[in-house]
Amino acid sequence: MPGIKKAKIGFKTMPKKKVLQYIDTVIANTCEQYNITIDDIKSKSRKSVVTIPRLLTMHILRYNTLLTLDEIGIVFNRDHTTVINAIKSTSNMLETDYDFKEEYQKLVMKL
Repeated sequence: MPGIKKAKIGFKTMPKKKVLQYIDTVIANTCEQYNITIDDIKSKSRKSVVTIPRLLTMHILRYNTLLTLDEIGIVFNRDHTTVINAIKSTSNMLETDYDFKEEYQKLVMKL
C-alpha cells in the first residue's frame, strides 16, 4: 500500500511487510466474525452489515497500532476525517452498547 512505509505496532517499529500483515490479520478476523468479504469491508457500501465491521476495524487499527489517521484511511480508500468519525462513533457505541462491546472484545482477543 502506498503511503505506509514503516509504522509502530505496540512499542516496536516494524517494516512495511509486517505492518501490512497485521492490517490484513485484523481485517480478515473482522470479516470472518461478521461473515463478510474483504471487498465488502473496503467497499463504499453504507449498509450497517458492512459499516459496523469497518468502524470496528478502523478503531482497532487506531488504538492497537500507531498508524496515522491518513494511513488507516488509505487501507479503506477513505479520507482521514472518515476515520476520525469512525473512531468517535465506535467509542460512543462501546460506552453505551454492551453487545457491541462484547463483539469488539472478541475481535481484540483474536489478535
